[in-house]
Amino acid sequence: SYMNYTGLRRGDSDFEGYISRGDINGNDLIDAYDISVAATQLDGGVKHSRTAAPLAGEITVTADRKSYNAGDTVTVTVSGKGLASMNAVSFALPYDQQAYEFVDVTPSGMKQMENLTYDRLHTDGTKALYPTFVNVGDKETVDGDGELMVITFKAKRRLTFDLKPVDGILVDKGLNFTKF
Repeated sequence: SYMNYTGLRRGDSDFEGYISRGDINGNDLIDAYDISVAATQLDGGVKHSRTAAPLAGEITVTADRKSYNAGDTVTVTVSGKGLASMNAVSFALPYDQQAYEFVDVTPSGMKQMENLTYDRLHTDGTKALYPTFVNVGDKETVDGDGELMVITFKAKRRLTFDLKPVDGILVDKGLNFTKF
């Protein structure tokens, strides 16, 4: 069910009831942490390693340029810097659906993580993309610096790139997390 509910927030019509019980970290959002609680128990579960580095790192979101005309492809690169023990990541990228049309997210440095990205229209009419990647079972974590994914939008009108990630979270195999 998490695949269908990634990015669902309190206030969305489907959130209350059994979906809200899946919000394990209680931040009123179904995110990488909530999904990791289940995913780390699947496929034989995570075998904790005492040698794993503490969770660390930063995520940056940058566009290929600042201005776009209607019909242009908007290429957004998501990169990690100083990543250590990243077993899951998610963030929201709210956007104006009159200005942008979501096209695709292409993972590049996510190793074997499952892509649970969801382009969600919230009950209040706002739109947000939820790039979400989670290891299922005991898979290799993402460490170091580099490109993680490329998000593609199409500009619906002339615009200046203004998208900012919110509600970002990195999670390790032990369910430790850090927000960005």
